[in-house]
Amino acid sequence: MTSNTNSIQITIQEGISKNYINGFKDAFGGTIDDNSLEVNTGPVKLNMAFYNIEGVEFMFTELYSLKPLIITREPDKDPELLHLNIIKEGHFAHKYKDELTQMKAGSLRGVFLYNGLFPIEVELPAKTTIKWMGFKFNTQNLGEIYDDLPKLFDKLFEEKVGLGYHTSLSAENERLLSDLFSFKDLPNGKVPLISARALEIFTNMGLHFNKEVEKDELSGLHVQDYQIISDVKTKILSNLEQSFTIDELSKEFGVSHTKLKQDFKHLFGNSIYQFYNHARMDEAYRRLKTGQFSVSEVGYDLGYSSLSKFSSMFKKIKGVLPTQVAKGN
Repeated sequence: MTSNTNSIQITIQEGISKNYINGFKDAFGGTIDDNSLEVNTGPVKLNMAFYNIEGVEFMFTELYSLKPLIITREPDKDPELLHLNIIKEGHFAHKYKDELTQMKAGSLRGVFLYNGLFPIEVELPAKTTIKWMGFKFNTQNLGEIYDDLPKLFDKLFEEKVGLGYHTSLSAENERLLSDLFSFKDLPNGKVPLISARALEIFTNMGLHFNKEVEKDELSGLHVQDYQIISDVKTKILSNLEQSFTIDELSKEFGVSHTKLKQDFKHLFGNSIYQFYNHARMDEAYRRLKTGQFSVSEVGYDLGYSSLSKFSSMFKKIKGVLPTQVAKGN
């Protein structure tokens, strides 16, 4: 563990649950008892429980840190071991190649499935309770009770390269997760009840991924996809005065029209059009707040030929007219 005035940093080797348990214990101490690790002293408060059911390891964790906590997840180099992470409460950021992706409960990026073949930094905010659940499994070791789920996961990860999927959590799994976290405090019977809920959640997630595949709404992000989408974002932010079409961007970056739209939305939570307009209005707001630019200067500089359209978009996104921001200075 490395700690400074700004953050706490630890490194964990991606892999089986034991790696996480040992990694957190080595960093923060605590006691392991009755399938759980509990840390009650120091800058981090942690409660992690871990179980195994028919070939699937699962952990559910509640964490609170006085400082931002940065967890570096190093690749495990085992393409057969898959990792499914679900956020129940709170938010944190995934960082890969200097690109931050906000993972948030209840959002399009509340669930992350990947094969552990590329490094990820997890940045958890200070003084915020985070609850999440993780599953770790090898499809070859799944029991017969999982029916066709091994075939589905094998299909999603046919290519043995770094690959991840982002998706949302269903209302049903939200309810099951709430049950699971509440069961940990039961004096009796908590293990079978927790295991039953975990089995339901895992199965429901498999069925959800299958539906997304059938609807062609599930897009896997390879390592190079992260770089492409990051480059698209950089181009937009560097050229806010220009307009772009999806076709132009897809041709320039060598990715299909459909995949570009899906990947961008999965990674940043907004469509390219929404992201572009919000970025333009953020820049407009910044310039107007300085008091050094007029509304017309800002509107025309950002590529608007009509000030009424600029004002309308600014009001829609920022909730006030640009003239109100300019007058505030």
